[in-house]
Amino acid sequence: MRIAGLLKGISARTKTRSSLKDVSFMMIRTTLTTAFLLSVVSIVTADAQKAQTLPSYQTYSLAQAVRTPTNYEPYPLTQIADEIRYPAAEPPPGTVSRHGEVEYLGHNVFGLHWYVEANDAVWHFVTAGDPSNEVILFVHGHPDTWWSWHEVMALLSDDFYVIAVDTLGYGQSDKRLELDLTYAGVAEGLEAFMDALDIDTFNLVGHDRGAVLGDHMVARDGLNPRILAYLRMQQSADQPHGFPRPAHEEMATVAFHADEDLIYRIYDSNYFSVDMPQDHRDRAHWEYFFPGTAEASAKLFESAGFDKELEFRLAEVFPRMTMPVVFMQGAHDPGQHPEEYWRTTEIVPNSQVLIVDTNHFIQAENPALVAETARVLFD
Repeated sequence: MRIAGLLKGISARTKTRSSLKDVSFMMIRTTLTTAFLLSVVSIVTADAQKAQTLPSYQTYSLAQAVRTPTNYEPYPLTQIADEIRYPAAEPPPGTVSRHGEVEYLGHNVFGLHWYVEANDAVWHFVTAGDPSNEVILFVHGHPDTWWSWHEVMALLSDDFYVIAVDTLGYGQSDKRLELDLTYAGVAEGLEAFMDALDIDTFNLVGHDRGAVLGDHMVARDGLNPRILAYLRMQQSADQPHGFPRPAHEEMATVAFHADEDLIYRIYDSNYFSVDMPQDHRDRAHWEYFFPGTAEASAKLFESAGFDKELEFRLAEVFPRMTMPVVFMQGAHDPGQHPEEYWRTTEIVPNSQVLIVDTNHFIQAENPALVAETARVLFD
């Protein structure tokens, strides 16, 4: 059965794939009864069950000057990598990480902070793993930053070169309002960003609004052939976004993003099914509130819209999804539902839909499950 195959494939970390037909992912349609759906999403691997009982990250004190998830304020002396891999760009105003700075990600893995210039903007990003390995690019959603991927990166860095970028308007990347802060404009910038890193082909992971950016990347002539496979998380597919819907009109205002309680309210909302540790919440808050984020995020949401994004997916994105694609959806998201993937595998033939036992922020609630799904898809 496809469900059993998925669980076996993830737990065994299978490394065989020529197309998605070789990978046992499960497809769930709305014709399934509620009881069967609930029974399916309650199944998780032994690794995933273990991950749910562990803290979301560990802390090592291997070096006093290395940032760790529970000690992230700026250091007067920061440990810098011996090898400076990329030419340094001038960091945007108000940022604190240094080019080449070392940070502990978890699971005995250290990441490196970088700034590069691409498409007339400065991009902050973090890498881990061997640069000679196949690349995974992680694109965060809202209101997240590169850091939302830190534990997934650590779990995959043994076999992949992992890159998590702060998209324009977020974290420590450029937030100048004269930049093209539309989803199409940021996707164009991501193409230039990968060029600046001298990376040709790569695997793509996008979550939430990061999946909207991923869709725009798929639709770009210069990027589409370079995307080896796509893990598309938590963004509606061939059907309209369900209800309740995020208020995009309100999110296009500076006041919405300037609310100092924004991140904490989200962690306390019904978009989380796991009570995340306080230091995780504090770090997410700290990452989000760099100067200029409120203004830039509001401008970005001026180009958002569920109906036009659905039309764009059906007309411009799905016909170009010739690479293997997995659509991952949390079963407990209050606004996005399995019904939004009703005809996805018919429209995108080389795809599967995976409904998992999480809420909206999958990589925070169960990073091990995300990492193992990526490993199966990308290996």
